[in-house]
Amino acid sequence: MSQGITFQGLGSGLDTGSIIEQLVAIEQRPVTLIQQRQATLETQKLAITDINSALLNLKSKAENLADDDLFSITKINSSDSSKVSVSATNDAAIGSINVEVLELAQARSLSSRSFTASDEDLDLSGEFIVNGVGIEIKSTDSLIDVRDAINAADAGINAQILTVADGDNRLIVSAEEVGAAGFDLRDASTEDVLQGLGLTSAATEVKNTFADGARSAQFLSETDSVGDLLNLGSPPTGTVSIAGTDITVDLATDSLTSIADSINTAAIAGVTAAVTSVDEGGLTRYQLEIQGTTEIVDNTGSMETMGLIDSGGSVVDEIIAGAETDAFTSTTTSLGSLLSLGSGPQGSISIAGQSIAVDLAEDSLTDIQTRINDAAIAGVTATVTNNSDADGNSQFRLRIDGTTDFVDDGNILESLGVLQGSNSAFESVARVLTANSPNSVRGAVLNPVGGSGAKSMEVASDADPLSTTIGSTASGSVSIDGVAVAIDFNTDSLNDVRDKINAAGISGVSATVNATGPAAFELEISGTQTFDDDGGVLQDLGVVEANTTATDNTRFRDIANGNVQAGDSITISGRNRDGDQIAGTFTISNTNLRIDNLLSTVEGLFGDDVTASVDAMGRISLADNLAGTSSMALTLTANNEGGGNLSFGDLSVTTQGADARSSQLQAGTDAEVRINGITLSRSTNTITDAVEGVTLTLNGLTDEDEVVEVSVTKDDTTQLRSQLEGFVAEYNTAMGLIQAQMAVDTDSGESSSLTGDATILGVQSRLRSAIINEIDVEGEFNALVFMGINFDRSGQLTINDSRLTEALENNLEDVQALFVERGSTSNSGVEFVRSTTKTLAGGYSLDITQAAQQAELLGSVDLSDGLAEAQTLTISEVGSLTNAAAVELAAGDTTDDIVEKVNSALNSQVAEVRRGSVANTTDGAAAIDEGTAFAEIFGAGVVNGDSIRIQGTTHDGAAVLRSYAIEDAATQTVGDLLNEVRSTFGNNISANIDADGRILVTDNQVGPSNLTVTLVEDNEGGGNLDLGSIEAETEGRYPMEITAVNQDGKLLLRHDTFGDNAGFSVTQSVDQLGLSTDEVRGADVGGTINGEAADGFGRILTGSRDNATTDGLTIRVTTTQEDLDANGSELGSVDIVYGVGRSLTDLLSFITDDIDGTLKTREDAIDDTLDNLGDQITALNRRVEQTRAHLVSKFATLEGSLATLQSQGDFLTSQLAGLSAG
Repeated sequence: MSQGITFQGLGSGLDTGSIIEQLVAIEQRPVTLIQQRQATLETQKLAITDINSALLNLKSKAENLADDDLFSITKINSSDSSKVSVSATNDAAIGSINVEVLELAQARSLSSRSFTASDEDLDLSGEFIVNGVGIEIKSTDSLIDVRDAINAADAGINAQILTVADGDNRLIVSAEEVGAAGFDLRDASTEDVLQGLGLTSAATEVKNTFADGARSAQFLSETDSVGDLLNLGSPPTGTVSIAGTDITVDLATDSLTSIADSINTAAIAGVTAAVTSVDEGGLTRYQLEIQGTTEIVDNTGSMETMGLIDSGGSVVDEIIAGAETDAFTSTTTSLGSLLSLGSGPQGSISIAGQSIAVDLAEDSLTDIQTRINDAAIAGVTATVTNNSDADGNSQFRLRIDGTTDFVDDGNILESLGVLQGSNSAFESVARVLTANSPNSVRGAVLNPVGGSGAKSMEVASDADPLSTTIGSTASGSVSIDGVAVAIDFNTDSLNDVRDKINAAGISGVSATVNATGPAAFELEISGTQTFDDDGGVLQDLGVVEANTTATDNTRFRDIANGNVQAGDSITISGRNRDGDQIAGTFTISNTNLRIDNLLSTVEGLFGDDVTASVDAMGRISLADNLAGTSSMALTLTANNEGGGNLSFGDLSVTTQGADARSSQLQAGTDAEVRINGITLSRSTNTITDAVEGVTLTLNGLTDEDEVVEVSVTKDDTTQLRSQLEGFVAEYNTAMGLIQAQMAVDTDSGESSSLTGDATILGVQSRLRSAIINEIDVEGEFNALVFMGINFDRSGQLTINDSRLTEALENNLEDVQALFVERGSTSNSGVEFVRSTTKTLAGGYSLDITQAAQQAELLGSVDLSDGLAEAQTLTISEVGSLTNAAAVELAAGDTTDDIVEKVNSALNSQVAEVRRGSVANTTDGAAAIDEGTAFAEIFGAGVVNGDSIRIQGTTHDGAAVLRSYAIEDAATQTVGDLLNEVRSTFGNNISANIDADGRILVTDNQVGPSNLTVTLVEDNEGGGNLDLGSIEAETEGRYPMEITAVNQDGKLLLRHDTFGDNAGFSVTQSVDQLGLSTDEVRGADVGGTINGEAADGFGRILTGSRDNATTDGLTIRVTTTQEDLDANGSELGSVDIVYGVGRSLTDLLSFITDDIDGTLKTREDAIDDTLDNLGDQITALNRRVEQTRAHLVSKFATLEGSLATLQSQGDFLTSQLAGLSAG
């Protein structure tokens, strides 16, 4: 390879380049040594990375062994998994159960009525509720839009469109979950949207009734013993429980009357008993009625024998006391908001004949309760009940006691869940066909001339265009005696019209223009009075009246533009309801025949099983005389043999025939299963709570007398053994890799990359120690060796299969304790919670100096006799400006009343309410409403072209902005603006006008809210529209964790949470509760663990960070301050034992941590060394190059000097030679 041209030693003859390179190579030897060191370090780093990966794999296996769930060894089997599939936890007991699947849980499904098209406007508008979520439908929405709106609501039901046949489309809604609860579907506006869709009928029924009593079966005597009446050989006897009170009953001697007397004698609070009678078929029958309770417990069989309860203990014949609403999360937030309605319905409902005004846009449960009670309806009371759901959340219902007589208005009661539309009261419907082409009757001649002519109105000029003389721009092709004449008033004068008629060559017809006076002219048409107008030409000219709608009495000759001639025929074809062909012909023998004559012929061809008519629009209609499914079809073809234009259009289905139906395709049903002979039901096909530790999944019904056997055993250690084997394998892999990287070749003496590395030696030592160390547990299983896991002579872990099998079969709990973490305390007032990787195992003493406490505030006044006057009590949580509840208390409220009201308010979820500051009117006094047009707002001066900017932030704080244009101030209403406001905020708010004419906006989501709403009136037309600023009136919040209690007649308020961060304060409009206004707070637990500092938060005490032994150790201290004061602060100890799985997991976490782990620290040290060595190489290379340059310079100088000397020598030689020659 060419190295370029160099000139070296030209003067000296020396190989100076080679000399320089050899000298430079000497200088470069330190660089070479450093590079060799770098390569060694890179090899070490790669080896450490491999070791780290192996240890991470081992850590994963150790974590599995530290998990208690791994030691769940239950095995479960089903004899027929196609009917019942099973799974189990370790809580399942050994044994077998027999399962019979009697009924599978199914999802509820409804179908709408039939629609001819899925993409056409439904002309339905309003709101309905699906599982508590409001959905708004516009008049322009199609069936597809309704489907999409339901699915977008994500309310637990699915909607889809089923096309049964052409022209038969149906909306199918189905519950996402199986079970008898199904789903809730209610109309929630004055427009009955669900009825229009055919999902519910006009019939309603009480949805949520509640019982307050029970009736027995009927008997023929009230005085004879029940045993005799039933001919019982051994009548049951014993004690039954009525509302918690024991009553002795002996059916051998007791009659209905004596049992009633026994119940009444017991004086059970709120409970009475009586015997009632009814006459049926000449016989008097008697029943025992127990009112005031449905709590009847019978272990004797007496109550079941009398028909009061069934074998499951449920009341058979309940006495309905009233009705209640669905459950809501708040008593104070407007119900329209809780139902996510854009505009809640309002109206006057009727309860037991009494009208009650309700506006769901503003009214809460408490508001409606107050109105009902204020109405003082005889025997009727309203209360708000509070129960908790499965998650502990408060569920409020308005209960109306004393009646089920309700009349709805605007679907208010249906919105609340008191009433519901029926899914079954649908009558059968007859099929109807309707033509798509209406016919009309030609307009009568206004100014006839004799029997065969007509005149127009007078016009001022016969030469100017008619648009200027009569003010009409009509144009069209009119028919005069069957001949078309095109006329356009924009260009044609009266003379032009005359000329066009005459030019048309209509047989026997002529037109003239007559001058009837100065500047007065008329058009006279002679020879006919048969005119068919087009575009209003002849009507505006005053020749004929406007066409009118055809009826069945219309003569064929009078059908506009029909030009029907005698002899014309109409072909009739179709199918009857059974699908049989129908065919015939109707001949118009005389044009004086009427459409009714044609209709009679049609009816005759159908065997008079149909009714043919002309509808209000002039269209032919055919209705099946029998309701129900029908194949009826009809085609009318006008043959127009005389050259006419008669047409009836195409007849298509406008009402689909349907049998009497229920919209419910599938009722929601619960699963019914018999387990070991006991029948039970569940709302799902996956049953987890029937047999402890066992999950049954029902897949199919069992046949009669078929039983699926489910067996549970406790001997399946397969997975555990597999994990142990995997752990041993990963341990050996990791330790083998470490050993290989540290080994020395005995033959060559060559070391591996990490031979003698102190860090890796330390890792190796700690890993061995974690395996061989004994664990501080009771019993002989305190080390792995006792369960058959031990090191062999080569240092590899091995498993003794027989010893492992014996340990797993006979000492599983001991094996578990050998691997997992165990934390325990010696004092029942302390619970172990958790530890961290920084917590050391051991036993630690506990010294608790302060027990956690709740904030409490006790009134000083006994309120048992009631408040002297009404007042407002406001309760505010510490640290929150918005989490406050204002409770309205009435004069006369007792302690119990106050407690109920306070707890209802505190447990309520509240949505934010914002109200406008300006009340607008229509006349200075009457408030505007949603129907008020903008032009009608008093003093606003709104004109066309004005606009209003809608801006603000949503519940979650997202900014919104939109502009609303007022194009027609006379027709656009405030309600239109509110619709735009709701749409701008994603229909997640309710927007209404209150009774004062102010804008009212309510967040449709409860809880703290970022909602803001601003309406900016631009008033481009110079007006003064002012809707005001929309400010927060009620802040949104979640339930407050404070509880009111009646303590000896005084009001006690207590925070539900322990700790210093949990506190509250109160204010009163009137100071009569005896409550301090000072802020009250709880206290955090305080103390030490093992003498080390600990941090308290509520009842939780955690070892402080950087503690030597207890860093991260967490306990829950439930002992009270009273116990500490009485018994001292020493509460025993907490003991923590780390099994091999846990201790090895912690060790490996420390070693492999990717931030400051042992191996990461070693890698970082190598990287630092590599960086330093790199810097050294850079410096050395710089010095080498400097040396090279210096040598080159020196040798160049030498060569120059030698060359000079050589030149001088040559010169002297030549001179000396010359002297010699001379």
